[in-house]
Parts: sequence; structure tokens; C-alpha cells
Amino acid sequence: MSGTDAPKSACNLCRHRKIRCDRAKPACENCRLAGVACVFSPLPQRKSPREQLEEAKAQIKQLKEALRLERDGQHRSQYSTPAPTPISLFDPCGFETTIDAFRWHLQFCTPGVDPDKRLDSLFDFDAFSCGLKQSLDSPQTPAKVITPKWPSRLMMQQSLEYFENNKLYAIFPMVDTVALKRILDTELDSASQACLTALTAFITRLRRHEPAFSEADSCAYMQAVLSMLPQLVMEHTNIRVLEALMILALDLAPQGQPQTAELLMSLAVRILYNLKGNLTNPMHLNSQASLDPEQVRLHHHLRALFWVVYAIDKEMSLRRCQPPIINDADCDLDLPATYVSIKSDHQFFHSPLSLQELLYPTDLRLAVLKSKIYRLLYSSSSLRLPESTRLHLIRQLDEELGELKSQFPAVCQPDIYAKGDVPDSLLHDLSLRGVNTHLEYYHCLSKIHGACISGSGSAMRNLSPPSSSIELCYQACRSTLLYICRIYHLVMKETFWIYAQFIFTAVFALYQRITMNNFGYPVHEDLRLLEKVHGIFVNLRDADGGGFPPFAVSEALIRSLVTSVNGGHEENR
Repeated sequence: MSGTDAPKSACNLCRHRKIRCDRAKPACENCRLAGVACVFSPLPQRKSPREQLEEAKAQIKQLKEALRLERDGQHRSQYSTPAPTPISLFDPCGFETTIDAFRWHLQFCTPGVDPDKRLDSLFDFDAFSCGLKQSLDSPQTPAKVITPKWPSRLMMQQSLEYFENNKLYAIFPMVDTVALKRILDTELDSASQACLTALTAFITRLRRHEPAFSEADSCAYMQAVLSMLPQLVMEHTNIRVLEALMILALDLAPQGQPQTAELLMSLAVRILYNLKGNLTNPMHLNSQASLDPEQVRLHHHLRALFWVVYAIDKEMSLRRCQPPIINDADCDLDLPATYVSIKSDHQFFHSPLSLQELLYPTDLRLAVLKSKIYRLLYSSSSLRLPESTRLHLIRQLDEELGELKSQFPAVCQPDIYAKGDVPDSLLHDLSLRGVNTHLEYYHCLSKIHGACISGSGSAMRNLSPPSSSIELCYQACRSTLLYICRIYHLVMKETFWIYAQFIFTAVFALYQRITMNNFGYPVHEDLRLLEKVHGIFVNLRDADGGGFPPFAVSEALIRSLVTSVNGGHEENR
């Protein structure tokens, strides 16, 4: 480098000693005498006064936020700890917790309610799980401990804004955004903190790939709300507590934790009743003088909450064939005025959301029918009815379900999707809600006709397919699996437990049908269908690389059933 190219500043050594540098090359006199390399580093650029001011403001903002979080922590410590958390989330990626979840779910996956026809008589799950543990090459993933964590106020605000801006109230009418926006600008009490934290957990899990939520820990937020339950359950008329409980139930049920969701639901229902949310026109709104717009808006929101709770409750009741939490006789079952029309295809296909139309996660008309199916076919009083009366009720409910299906738009009929009579382009336009509506239709159909299995067993021995009611149950299960084979791209980590009950109820029904060995029954057709479903889980397991145990357990479980069937047929040859 020529002398004219030399830096105008002193070398590093001279600058550090604060002495004059002659900037000679290859080394200045001071560096040469010191015996060190003479290095010239560029001077740091001076920031403009405006840039320095912006940095100072950012640092002040960070300090204020840290101080707020510290104060919030001190405020919450008055209510939480040292009491132990009454409910803990399980780790969805833990092998042992996955096995426990399967054990619970599978006991409700066989048709009917006859104890002689339940899972234990068909399949030894304990032996299967022990064999699976021994066959795995890699050690099972240990359960992760989920530690409670509170989101920042900024994260809460972003979650609430996301919920409002994307009009998610149309599908999940579970929080009063008008009230929560006002609350965010005040000192949060425990109920408001729980509600906003639950909403943040829900949104950040649902949209965790959004840049704004990339650092969020939805499970930790959910555990934080659960740690407040002893405090929350005392506030039996607080709508924020109702919202928090309902969000948690709505979030936990599709994550494979229906037991916890049902417990939360029972608490939510009591608050809902206390607030008169089960009634369309409670006494305090009957008087024209008391029609305050804010009060009316609040009650409309309560009714929206009621229908979310009602739909979840009836789904859980019918799946387990156990009494629901909500008694229809105590409620007004008038659907919301803005509920989606049964003839609209908005409940099946992706479309822009609007606050002028409520969709809900599932079809409310099916929820009302599920309640009737349980009450008329699976309740303890209905099981004591004469067989002729039960067969009459089965035909009556089948007609009601058929009437409901006939009102779906022609392009939204479930059978055309199961049979493959629609192009893939239309199939990919289906929304998650639309897929669930179709699967729930088949589930209701199998439950209606599967009630024959709850009798003395004569219906099974005198089976005369395809005219018998029980054969219609098995046909509904076949349609379920054919449908799953067409929408397998929607089966992923986030949706697995939503579809698991549909899939395994149908799988075990066909396994039961195959093992009955009825003369003239086309075994190979159903066996090929089970093998096809097994192939779906082989691909899911391999693509995931073993990180999500439910895929591996599902693959091994269906493979075990198929192997058992194949072995049985080899012995009979």
C-alpha cells in the first residue's frame, strides 16, 4: 500500500496508548520498537444524533417492559404457588404419554356398548404396547416437563389482534374482543390474565409459523392458566373465567386430552348456567326497559359460548356412550340467528370469514342429533327398551340423519367424496370444518346402526347383509376409511387426534367384522382397505422420522391387526 493509501488514523497500538503514530510502512516506529504487528483498524462510524436518540428510546422501552413483567409476576404470585398444579399437560411427543392416550381412546373405538364386544375382547393392547417398546431400535422419547410461563402483554395484544383481524370469531366464538381490548389497557386481574393467556396459547399454537409468534410457548402458557384453576373456580359468575376454561377445553380435546377437556367443560357449564347462557331470553332481558345494547351484546356472546360448549359436550358423550354434562331439558336449543344456513356451502369449503355468519368448529345440527342418538339409543333407560322399540328408534334417527344430509348442497354430499366421484381440485378446496362434518355424518350413521350390537347378540348371530342395520354400521365405517384415504394429506401432527377417533373406530369395526368369519362375507375387500390405511401411516411415520410417536404407534397397531387377520386366514385354508 502506498503512503497516500495509508489510513489517516493511528494504528491500534498507538491509538490504545494515545501517542502520536508516524503511520510508516510496513510498521510505524512505536510498533517496530515494541516488536508487534502494526495493524490499522477503521474507526467506528459515529452515529447521528437521531440514531442515538432512537437507540435510547428502544432501551427505555425494553426496561419498561422488563419492569412491567416483574410487577406482573409479583402480582400473580399472590394468587398462584405454592399450591401444586392440579392438572398437568402431557407431552404429545412423549412415547409413554402417547401409549396412555391410545389406551384411553381405543376403549371407545368398537361399535355398540355391549361389554362383551369391547376392545379387550378383540385386541390385547397391553401386549401390543409391550412388544412395540421392545421392537423400537431407538430409546423412547421421555416425557417433557412443561413449566408454566406467562406471555408478555405485547404477545397477548398480538394474539388478540390476530383473532380479531382474521375474523376467527366466526369459527371460534369464544372471546369478547370488545371487552378484552378495553381490559388490555388496564391492570389485569386473575380472570382477565387467565383469559388472555388462554387465548394467546390457542392462537400461538394455531399459528405458530407466523413470525410474530415464532418465540411463543403455547404449552407453557396453557400450563400457566391451569395452575390458576384453584383461584378461577371460585369466580362462578365471571365471564372471563368461562372464556378461559372453554378455550382450554377447545384446545386440549383435539390434542388427545379429552379427559382434561371434559373436566374443564364441567366447570365451564356451571358458570354458563349461572350466567343464564343456556337460555335464549333470560328474565333480565324480557323487560323492554332493560334492553341495554351492551347487555344484549353480552348475552349474544354468551349464547355463542353456549353452543361451542354444547357441541363439544355432545361429541364427547356420544363417543364414550356416557351421559353428557348438559341436559337438553335445561336449555333453549334455538340456533343463533347468524348461524350458517344448512344449504350454504360455506360450512364445507374455504371462504372469507365474516362476522355476519357463525360457522363454529362443527355443525350444530349434528350436535343436536348426537344428543338424541345418545338419549334414545345409548342411555341406561334406552338400553332397557324392547328390541322392537329400539329398532323403531334406529329407523327414526336414520331418517333424521338422512334428512339432514339431503339438505347439504349437492356438491357437498359426503358419499361422493368417499366413493371418489369428485375431482381432486374440489377435494382440496374442502375446509377442515367441511371434512369434519362429513366424518361426523359417518360417525353418527355408525353409532345409530351400531346400537344393534348393544342388545343380546342375536342381531349378530342372525346377520343377513346387506339389509340389516348392523351391516349399515360397517358400511359407514368403510366409507369413513375410504374418505380418509382421499384426504390423507390433512392428517398431520396438528390434526392427528381430531381424526384418530374416526379412523380407529372404523378400523376396529372392520377388524371385528373380518374376525366374525361369516359365510359369504367378502373379507379381502375390507382387508385391502385396512392395508391401504396402514400404508398412509407408514408414509406419515417415515416422513416424520419418528419425532411424533402417534404416527409410529398407529402404523404398528394397524399392522398388528392386519397381520393377525392374515394369520387367521392362513390357518383356515
